[in-house]
Amino acid sequence: MGGKMKVQKALLALALSLAFLILPVASASSWEFNESKVHFYMYGLSTCPHCRHMKQLIPEVYGSDKLTYYELNGNRHNMEVFENISHLTHITGVPAIGIVYDGQLVAVIEGEFNVSATPEIVKTAIDHNGTILIVGGVTYLIRHNTTEGVKLTNELYELFVRPTATTTTTSEGGGGLCGPAAIIGLSVIPILLRRRK
Repeated sequence: MGGKMKVQKALLALALSLAFLILPVASASSWEFNESKVHFYMYGLSTCPHCRHMKQLIPEVYGSDKLTYYELNGNRHNMEVFENISHLTHITGVPAIGIVYDGQLVAVIEGEFNVSATPEIVKTAIDHNGTILIVGGVTYLIRHNTTEGVKLTNELYELFVRPTATTTTTSEGGGGLCGPAAIIGLSVIPILLRRRK
């Protein structure tokens, strides 16, 4: 994941956490998830079917006020911020979703996930004193007990939770590219325009 950040692969507990991306959650512990404390921040493309699906699903499950959506298509500022997220995490595809619980960034997920697993994702992050990072189907834990882990989590929090950001809650689009191909394609546009001059 690069020299800038030390991200440790999760041990067996986090490897098993991949199961909660597929299976419904049944929590047996005394900890209770409070829906009023969760918020989702998503970078996506209106042309991406996965983004549209998550953009529809999150509000259906948690309410329309629980999602902040950042459109990348045609928005240079959002694209620059997403490139910073990519630099820190190696996320290249969309949707890229940050989950904040009780004011803390508990997870950053590349791609679609089982939204009903959110309580288990939150609990796993809290139990392990870290932020879960899922990139390319691999789960990592950014530990909050290291200076580098805290710094990385704070940087990611600032990139996802931006009060001055250009956001949208409604964006329709047809079919098209999504994931790494779209991001690479959008990144090349400024280079091509410079070459024409």
